[in-house]
Amino acid sequence: MKKKSSDNLKLLFFGLGSIGKKHISIIKDNFDFEIFAYRTNKGQEKNGFKINEFYNLDEAFSIKPDIAFITNPTHLHIETSLECVKRNIDLFIEKPISNSLGKTDELDKKIKKRKLFSYIAYNMRFHPVISNLLKMLENKEKPIYFRAVCCSYLPNWRPSQNYSKSYSAKKEFGGGVILDLSHEFDYIDWIFGGIKKIDGFYGKVSDLKINSEDILNAQILCKSGIKGDLHLDYFSHKSERKIQIYYKNEYIEGDMIKNTINILKDKKIKTINYTCDKDFTYKKQIQYFFKNYQKGNYNIMNNYSEALKLFKKIMEFKKKNIIHFE
Repeated sequence: MKKKSSDNLKLLFFGLGSIGKKHISIIKDNFDFEIFAYRTNKGQEKNGFKINEFYNLDEAFSIKPDIAFITNPTHLHIETSLECVKRNIDLFIEKPISNSLGKTDELDKKIKKRKLFSYIAYNMRFHPVISNLLKMLENKEKPIYFRAVCCSYLPNWRPSQNYSKSYSAKKEFGGGVILDLSHEFDYIDWIFGGIKKIDGFYGKVSDLKINSEDILNAQILCKSGIKGDLHLDYFSHKSERKIQIYYKNEYIEGDMIKNTINILKDKKIKTINYTCDKDFTYKKQIQYFFKNYQKGNYNIMNNYSEALKLFKKIMEFKKKNIIHFE
């Protein structure tokens, strides 16, 4: 990949759902790039960004985009990415990589062979609680244990949409807490030095009208020897997103909803508050991506090859550990 000047990039979006629109809005507010979109249904409402839309794939590729933003449904990520790689187009892929391992290795080989730039978008790495916990951990002894939690109520996610018809509700589209809430796997892998093994169970316990899993309880062993557990669910009426880290003489709790880090030591509590609006992590992520793209930094964190290693561990766990509660 050659370095690109900041004013001549062509971006082609595949998918204009909520996440695609969010990325476009941030890019338009911060950069002066040409943005286009490929859509599969002509009957869809026109986008509100006044960007050109294509309904024919060959026509979309005829503009010779520099970067493809893969923001369509999860089960289409690999298929779409392979079409882009054929044409030497660099990749920004929204998390997760896919809903299966099918052709993931093929895509990895082709990205490497063609020396293409790639990035898997896990925006929670840019949350100030997570990024600052990483810095704290670098200067401390190894923790005894950690516990991570992400709880929410799926019907409240997108109030204007019938939750039972969303991709989150459909396992065949990549829905379910394991992939939908895989941010937790990603930041655990990042801040604790890599996940070695995942064990536990997942399944469906609520009466939500979905066929995807709504609960996961997992035990995680990291390569550093640090152990912890992770809870994810779709059915909690109390939203909670926390990471608790236990030391011999200290306790640290990061809260990604309250945007705080609490440190308990010698019976004293220190609270650090951070400013983080709903788009903060996405803005930071887009800035990070383009900064590294301009530099041609193929070692950008969470490039495809790096992210694929964790994805394989997640999918291995998913294949072996389902429990049917019915």
